[in-house]
Amino acid sequence: MKKRLIALLCIFVLAATWLAGCSSADTTTGQTTDNAPQTDTSNSDQEAAPAAESISFPLEETYTITAFAFSNTGQELDKSLFMQTMEEKTNIHWDMTTVSEAELVEKRNLSFNGGEYYDVYIKSGIDAVDAYKYGSQGILIPLNDLIDQYMPNLKAALDEMDAWKDITSADGNIYALPQLDGPGLAAPSCFVNEKWLEKVGLDVPTTQEEFLEVLRAFRDKDPNGNGQQDEYPIYCPAGAVEYTLPLFGVAMDYNTYSYYEDGEMIYVPTSEVYKDFLAFWANAYQEGLINQDCYTATWDDINAIGATSDTLGIIPTWGVYQHVGTERDEDYVNILPFNGAHSIPSTTGVQYGGLCITDRCTRPELICMWADYLYSQEGADLGRLGVEGKTYTLDEDGMYYWNVDGEYGSDITTIRNTHTLYGWYPVPLIKSDLFDEGNTNEEKLNIYKLRQEMLQYAAEPFPSLSWTAEEMEERAALVTTITSYISQYQAEVVTGQVDLESSWDQYLATLESMQVSRLNEIDRAAYTRWLSEQG
Repeated sequence: MKKRLIALLCIFVLAATWLAGCSSADTTTGQTTDNAPQTDTSNSDQEAAPAAESISFPLEETYTITAFAFSNTGQELDKSLFMQTMEEKTNIHWDMTTVSEAELVEKRNLSFNGGEYYDVYIKSGIDAVDAYKYGSQGILIPLNDLIDQYMPNLKAALDEMDAWKDITSADGNIYALPQLDGPGLAAPSCFVNEKWLEKVGLDVPTTQEEFLEVLRAFRDKDPNGNGQQDEYPIYCPAGAVEYTLPLFGVAMDYNTYSYYEDGEMIYVPTSEVYKDFLAFWANAYQEGLINQDCYTATWDDINAIGATSDTLGIIPTWGVYQHVGTERDEDYVNILPFNGAHSIPSTTGVQYGGLCITDRCTRPELICMWADYLYSQEGADLGRLGVEGKTYTLDEDGMYYWNVDGEYGSDITTIRNTHTLYGWYPVPLIKSDLFDEGNTNEEKLNIYKLRQEMLQYAAEPFPSLSWTAEEMEERAALVTTITSYISQYQAEVVTGQVDLESSWDQYLATLESMQVSRLNEIDRAAYTRWLSEQG
């Protein structure tokens, strides 16, 4: 891979030649801002990249790249209206391989480790550890200089959010473009069927005891009124049991498996509250209060159940409408944390891993210019809503409504999943003001209002920890082994294969043998550094 020089050129022309949506971008110079990380560009073998103002879209000749991505529905991402529109605007053609959630990690890692990797990885769930790993191997290229020269919109957004450090690896390089949202929740919430509560004569639970009472009532009292015991008191696809942790007073950072309290970093899987959490769900599983395939079921499974029956009582999710449709979405309300404390995970709005470029991409500057449009409001509207007049329509007040029952989908979920870029995994995109604040759809407004309600119970946003190169390498090996064992133990305890009380001490000893203390030491050192930076 040949590095590119920083061309000290004015990028005002870039904003004019790219797209009108970029007009709000920084139009000073291509030199790195004070907050942006610097990289060494002194290698005499470097080849100068074309100046930004010499490139305009659509390109005269089609530029084709190979790409790897996640699909919400199984439809190839390059068949979406979003990607087709972007190809018309840029004449960049994406030869896309799209995979499902179940095969994402395995196929992504196989592509890297087998040497048959793609030009670009977009919406592929690459985290900071893997980005650093493949970046240090020379597979993923540093994007610092490319951002500096070709991405004025992203630069302005990173400056405004003071978010450069959040996307910079231990070696000072940026290997992935982020998704930039406003402050919000960092984990799904638990929603309960309010109509079912009314039928069984109970209120939204506010304690563990009340929660258990609601689950039992949903199991026993036929809340859907069909005369059958077919209700799922709570339905959790694989991985979703942990989404109930905030109810138990834990705002867990899923990057470190820790929560932060009064300047202390507490590792959740070895804590007493985690043991209580396991005990609760082991009992609930034994009583049949949770779906018995809670460690193997997929989100497609819950979607199929919700679409064909009224059998879902409590759902841990980002949005209930995704599972039961927009007609029954408003039947569900938030379950707030039982202790009333700030125990819901929150985020500053910087999500890692939206887009990565490998050394096989011959024109990375074109991909960066393509992506920079999505960091403008016009591009963000396209990425989150699709095309005006096709997937959505603006009314006379500048508010929008989704064009359901049309060519692009019979409901909002279908439209979003098949014709926009946004959803499930981070993508190179900025927050669209229109998406939330200009919405006229009652179901979507309901979810937005519920999330805003939850924010008052949110913990402080997780710290943006950074590790040294040595720490990152050591940490990666420890995390893989330790988290795999924790997940295995959780599943075995909850499903009754292992008794919690008799195995807990051995579980802690096994984690210790896996050097969990060393992992905690590394993370606490990073947390201490972060605290010192806060003054």
